[in-house]
Parts: sequence; structure tokens; C-alpha cells
Amino acid sequence: MPLYGLDVSEHQNGMYLHRAQAEGYDFVIIRLCDGTYRDKIFGSHLQDAESAGLITSAYWYLRAPSEGSTIAQQVDVIDQQMGGRRDLGVWIDVESVSRNHQLLLTGDDVWAAKRELESRGYHVPGIYSGAWYWENMPGGEPSMDGLGALWVSNYGSNGYGTAAQLYPGDTDRRWNYPLGNHAPDILQYGSNCYAAGYPGVVDVTAYRRSHDALRHLYHGNYTPPPPTAATPS
Repeated sequence: MPLYGLDVSEHQNGMYLHRAQAEGYDFVIIRLCDGTYRDKIFGSHLQDAESAGLITSAYWYLRAPSEGSTIAQQVDVIDQQMGGRRDLGVWIDVESVSRNHQLLLTGDDVWAAKRELESRGYHVPGIYSGAWYWENMPGGEPSMDGLGALWVSNYGSNGYGTAAQLYPGDTDRRWNYPLGNHAPDILQYGSNCYAAGYPGVVDVTAYRRSHDALRHLYHGNYTPPPPTAATPS
């Protein structure tokens, strides 16, 4: 049985994460900012998640410098949101597009973001993206070598239900679909999950290893496990 998690932001304002923990969720990933836009609910989500005992990390929706803010300016906002904390991992969310749906980020932008975070003492567990983006980035599909773990969105039919109802299984082919020659460590397998009595839907994710392995991934010294072949379902 996998560990189930939620991806939350100010769009889930009012979600009670203590109730999510009681329903069997194990972890949460909370949005810090979208470029230089501060997520207004980050602080309250963080307090709620940690007091509930959920394994917790954060993510940054990276914007391309061509959109008007430098990488450093965006990390300045992360500094403000974090308030000096360096014990939360910060995932880099790679999916920024223009109004006419042009993909804007390059592999160089992703590396610049990782280096800027690490230069300020943050731990970067890895990268969030989807095949629709990562495989079509300007300059070609980047390698994941050196970028850490891979958190992938791959929704399939994307139905409605609870985490367990929507989960495709530990041997589903989505777990074996690589980006940059790296299979997913965390799979975001739907965006229409019912959780914690929230009057809407939320992104749901799964992790197939232990609580201790997830804490290790979130908080540092992550070494990817050797790849294992699964039987497609």
C-alpha cells in the first residue's frame, strides 16, 4: 500500500489538514509562491500540516526570467515565506507557459533555480513536471542527472474519488514512464480527489516507499534507489 499525499495551495483555503491525516493521508506538499507571487495561505497550511503530523515539504512554481522576474527575485520571496527555516525541502515546479501556450522554461533555468536555492541553504528534493512539458522544453528534454527526485503529474482518465479509489496501483505503467531517463519517485495521479471534507477537489499523489524514506527525501541526503522494473497493469 502506498503513502498518499496532497498538493495544496491557497486554492484549497479552508482545507483542514488534521482531517486529511485522520483520513489516512501521510504527506503534503505546499505551494510557497508562483514566481514572485506569495501564496497567501502557505503559513496556515504549513502550521496545520505540521501540527497534524503530516510529512511536509514545499514547492515553488518557477517562472521563466522572460516573464519579468529573475530567479534571485523569486527566491527572495521564498526567503520571506520561509522566515529563516531551512528544514523544509523546496521542490521546483516546472510547467510555466505563455498565454499562447508556449513553453517558457529551459533546462538552464531549472539548474539556475536549483543552484540559487542551494546557495541560500535550501534542500531541493527534486523536480515536479509532466511529460507534456519536460519532453518538449526549448533546447530539448533535459537530463534529470543531478536534479534529485522526480515528482510527475500523469492523470490518465482523471476521474473523481478518494485517494484510494483513484490510485492506479503500484505496478501501473505510469510509474515506469521516465522523464530525462528517470522514472517517477512520486506520482501525482489525479487532480479530482475528494479529501478532508473540502468542498472541491485537490491534486493527489502517491509514494511507494516508507515514511522514513520519504522524510529522508524531503529533508536531505537523498540517493535515488536503483531502478526496478514493474509489470504494467
